[in-house]
Amino acid sequence: MTRTRYRKGALLGLLAAGLVLGLAYASTRDEQPSRAGAPPTAAAPATPAPAAAPPGGEDAGTVDLARQEADAFAQKVMEALRIAGVRDALNYDPERFLIWTPSADGGQGLTLFLTNVYDDYRAAPPGQRTRVLERIISVHQAPPSAPEAYAQARPALLPVIRPRSYFEMLQVRGTADSPSAAWRPLGEVLAVSLVQDLPDSMRYIHPGDLERWGVSFDEAYAHALANLRARSREPLVSIGPGVCAAAWGDSYSPSRLLLDEVVKRCLVRGEPVVLAPGRDLLLITGAQDEQGLRQVAELAAEALEAPRPMDGRALRRTASGWVPFLPARASASWPALHRLALRSEVRDYADQTEQLNALHLEKGVELFAASLLVAEDEDGRIRTHTLWVNGIQTLLPRADSIIFMEEERGPEAPPVAVVPWEQVVRDVGHLLVREEGLYPERYRLKGFPTPKHFERWKAERTAREVP
Repeated sequence: MTRTRYRKGALLGLLAAGLVLGLAYASTRDEQPSRAGAPPTAAAPATPAPAAAPPGGEDAGTVDLARQEADAFAQKVMEALRIAGVRDALNYDPERFLIWTPSADGGQGLTLFLTNVYDDYRAAPPGQRTRVLERIISVHQAPPSAPEAYAQARPALLPVIRPRSYFEMLQVRGTADSPSAAWRPLGEVLAVSLVQDLPDSMRYIHPGDLERWGVSFDEAYAHALANLRARSREPLVSIGPGVCAAAWGDSYSPSRLLLDEVVKRCLVRGEPVVLAPGRDLLLITGAQDEQGLRQVAELAAEALEAPRPMDGRALRRTASGWVPFLPARASASWPALHRLALRSEVRDYADQTEQLNALHLEKGVELFAASLLVAEDEDGRIRTHTLWVNGIQTLLPRADSIIFMEEERGPEAPPVAVVPWEQVVRDVGHLLVREEGLYPERYRLKGFPTPKHFERWKAERTAREVP
């Protein structure tokens, strides 16, 4: 009850502070491989796009209609499974937009994540939508399995790139029955994993597979990279001077950023910069090409609106590897690239918030994962905010500013103040303890600032006082 009240209070507090919420964002990422493969089932997906808050300008009726259409699609999938002969009990979870069957011990067994296949269904011409349903049914009836010997798996290994936050949450929620996939961080915000590429699906390789085969991740990765190199001889698509796209149409286009010889095929100004906004799109330009940066930002924004979006953060190639990249703030390309990066950060935190709160509720842990909120201030700057409520055990995301609220005032009372993160860390950093094992980063709160702290911040004019 307290958590629900303060979620509402957070929004009321923002409005009281005179902030305008912006960048309405629907998180759509569940992990359904783009060619109908069964994903690891350890993590619940984020709320599906049809059920999430729509961008500004759409009313509650639009959201209700989208929910009804999503629910109708789920019922269509279950009917198709029944016709195909599935006799297991089918359970539909509308909040997580998935269908699951019970396991032998009464828990959740095989899980069908619906978000990606729903995107495919809506994008397909009416005459081809039956094939989309057939694909998910085939996965349910015959999920791919790992070969017994590594020699059998090796020719089909390929590296696949996904947002790092997905694998991090798999790791948090993973169990012996549904272990996390084997993966490594890439460029801080992305991750590379290994899959068994099959004619109609892809299967993630788990640590247990590698252990059974007697090979390390690095060994398997080297073989997967060699397999990818063998199918990456075609030229890149030239979009303009110094701007290229890798679009092989095989679900592994973003993985080509792992191949230096492919990236170098694009003649760019400065160090190479890449974006992987879609499951089958890699954009390349140069760090010193202002026009190229603006062009890839525009293309990435469009790709994130299409089915199977991935990540909007740019990476720059350095001598030590790929690192997150934003041009100088004065650059004409900075606003668009910053907005893309912020959008992905907000998405990661939204997914993490939902899953952590569900996990804590499941385990009976009184610990609230606060949301990362996005607002535009009176100067037109887009900034992130989060909520620190006195008396609530909280995991706080990293934000530009912190909105402080007093529990005893009630959830609808205005905030005590809105203070920049740097000032808070400077004066009460000891109250924010980094929570190990979480990405994106979060901090466990160990108290609340004193009235003297708020007086200092207001005297320095670094805090926004709210009457």
